[in-house]
Amino acid sequence: MILPDSRFRQLWDLLVLAVAIYSAITIPLIIVFNIFSDLFYDISTWVITVVFIGDIVVNFNTAISYKGKLVFSRKEIAAKYFKTWFVIDFISAIPVFSVSKILTLGKLGKFVVVLRFNRLLKLLRVRKALQRIGGQKINPAIFRLVLLVFWVLMAAHVIGCAWIMMTGNPDSLDPFDLYIRAFYWTTTTLTTIGYGDILPSNTNQIIFVIIIEFIGAGMYGLIIGNIANLIANIDVAKSQHNEKMEKLNTFLRYRDIPQDLSKKINSYFDYLWQTRRGYDESSVLAELPASLKTWVSLFLNKDIIEKVPIFEGASEEFIKETIMNLKPVVYTPGDYIVTAGELGFDMFFISKGSVDVVSADGSTVYATLSDGHFFGEIALLLSMPRTASIVAKGYCDLYSLDKETFERILGRYPSFAETIKELAETRRDEINSAKMKKENENLNDEEKEYSVPQKITGLVLKSTGSQLDITWKGVNNFGHYEVVRRIPNSNQWIFLDKNLFVETCPDDNFKNLTSLEYRVRAVNVSGPGPWSDIVSLTDIKDSGLS
Repeated sequence: MILPDSRFRQLWDLLVLAVAIYSAITIPLIIVFNIFSDLFYDISTWVITVVFIGDIVVNFNTAISYKGKLVFSRKEIAAKYFKTWFVIDFISAIPVFSVSKILTLGKLGKFVVVLRFNRLLKLLRVRKALQRIGGQKINPAIFRLVLLVFWVLMAAHVIGCAWIMMTGNPDSLDPFDLYIRAFYWTTTTLTTIGYGDILPSNTNQIIFVIIIEFIGAGMYGLIIGNIANLIANIDVAKSQHNEKMEKLNTFLRYRDIPQDLSKKINSYFDYLWQTRRGYDESSVLAELPASLKTWVSLFLNKDIIEKVPIFEGASEEFIKETIMNLKPVVYTPGDYIVTAGELGFDMFFISKGSVDVVSADGSTVYATLSDGHFFGEIALLLSMPRTASIVAKGYCDLYSLDKETFERILGRYPSFAETIKELAETRRDEINSAKMKKENENLNDEEKEYSVPQKITGLVLKSTGSQLDITWKGVNNFGHYEVVRRIPNSNQWIFLDKNLFVETCPDDNFKNLTSLEYRVRAVNVSGPGPWSDIVSLTDIKDSGLS
């Protein structure tokens, strides 16, 4: 059974389409001018017949799509084919002229000329064939415009040949000049121009002209209406973008937005149009079913993720789940994507554009990152303040991954989570080393000591009724504190709080746990300090905390 989208089917449709167009062009010329020898005409007739009969066989053996499913039952395929295109395909496959030469038709022989146009019925399948060959890759408006031009030219060709049959060759012109003259008459008549330089000379010709004029009037209105509609919709996305920009600029003028800011806003939307044709990637993906959304996301972002060293060795499932949770964001030139010293909860991947890694005061550029690079993984994994600022050099297309989502994904891959943490700590040490070297160049020997916070001591658990408080002794040079609690009967810890500025942390959900173990650490701009010793409460009821 042949698949409808298979390469063979596309090539076969292309062959049938070429043969059908060849027939539509040559048959009227053969009838009028007899331009081919009998031998060549007989050979071409049987070649066309074999191709058209072969097309019937192929259609009987091609699976059909019904309600989103492929149907392979020959009985159902045949029933569907008999109800649709079989009659037309069968009639167009009959070699009328060759049959008429074999049979004695008598007075019916004069009708053979008309019946020889049966091959042209195959043209009714041009649209379907073109759509199967590659119609999805063509703008629908342009596709309809091409079909309209094709049918107009084909109609003009057939009518021109029919006019030659009606009028003959009274001026004894050669075949080419006679055809051009007839095609000229057809064009002026169909377009309702009609200069009147070529006129009918008898009643039959007058009747023929009247019919063609009626057809021309209808075609003229149809063509003008279709062309106007096609031009208006040839680029729907552009039309929607222009309408959106018109509304936006009206709002900016109404609210008296400063000119510089208005230019920046317009520049931003122009960039979106140039790079994304005005479409929001997230909204487009949101309309897809889960399976298609996954495949599209993998196609768009898999290369970006695979370039990140911390994801080397990750399973296909982990990569897929991470990609599905990436969020596209755009930054304009000069935007601070992250600021040194702020707490970071997002990692970024650069799809297009470049950014500068700069010092907190912006005076020193540590590095420049471009397409395929990433940043923010340290803050994402360790919840520490940003060690440097990231500034967009131009328009930047990025993908962000937030900490909460990443931890949820890592929770399902504990073994890989340990690898991620080790790599992140190594990366943190490298960046801190480079940063300290830059900042200490102008310091004296006494000032060059730069370290993470000291280890937390003095942890105490205190009950306040329905709440358990963890307290500890404060340390110098801290930015914030982080508190974790061990999950009972496991080696995993969960954060109670990642951004504390006081030496106490409440735990409201402790009563249903069989054992309690806590640790605390301080974090500053150099990174996190060591974890405190574990403070535990193995039997809550005996401690009077129930």
